[in-house]
Amino acid sequence: MWGKETMTIAEAFGVSLTGIVVVFLSLVFLAIAIKIVSAVLNGFVKEPPKGGSANKQQVKTQAAPQNKGTDPKLIAAVVGAVSQEQRGRVENFRIVSINEVK
Repeated sequence: MWGKETMTIAEAFGVSLTGIVVVFLSLVFLAIAIKIVSAVLNGFVKEPPKGGSANKQQVKTQAAPQNKGTDPKLIAAVVGAVSQEQRGRVENFRIVSINEVK
């Protein structure tokens, strides 16, 4: 196959198919490895207590106040950052105020 100058259509298809299979198998193994490592690391993280509205956290953040015409994209970014830091859903906490620090 490699001694010739050209490949037949069947040989070209076989080489292409082999390359595609190798790439996708690598991606599948990588996804499985990520799931396994994620599950192991999540076993070490302490979960926040599950509860009703009495256990909801109140979080104060420092950004621009909403009543002075703050950009909604900035508010969404602050809420997303707090959600990531708290490792919880947005429904599990309440932002009381947003104040800009200069």
